[in-house]
Amino acid sequence: MELIVVSDTHGRSDRLAEVMRRTKCSILLFLGDGLRDLNVVRDDVTVRSVRGNCDFFGDDIPEERIENFGTCCIFMTHGHRYGVKGDLSLAMAAAARAGADILMYGHTHVPHNVYIPAGTQVGDTVLEKPLTVFCPGSLGQPCDGVATFGVLTLRDGAWLTSHGQL
Repeated sequence: MELIVVSDTHGRSDRLAEVMRRTKCSILLFLGDGLRDLNVVRDDVTVRSVRGNCDFFGDDIPEERIENFGTCCIFMTHGHRYGVKGDLSLAMAAAARAGADILMYGHTHVPHNVYIPAGTQVGDTVLEKPLTVFCPGSLGQPCDGVATFGVLTLRDGAWLTSHGQL
């Protein structure tokens, strides 16, 4: 199963529509800042989203959430409340306390994908199990000018995070 991970569309629903057209996914994980852009998502796509610092409506959308797909537990946040532009340790510790296998965040507009082994100290927490730390980058306002999104591939109890670009 492949899931698409998107963040920070900032009004570029055309780019989100292009990702949806290219990937034919059935599940979209949206990490905030562009909730209004989700209007281009097909009706047959399941959307799980969090609200970002530039999402001024959608009070019913949480700022963070946990999603489970089989054995994979994902901690989703936009990241602004955790200061991810300066340091990932607060967000990583929150994900670890939630029992997550993957921390997914946005806000930085920079793609990021790193594996942190069990036993690593993150903030005030020692990871009891490995943690994948993943940011899809930004479709709307990428820092380097290249619009990016994420792909989460789940297969046989394992997962792989990767990036795509427009």
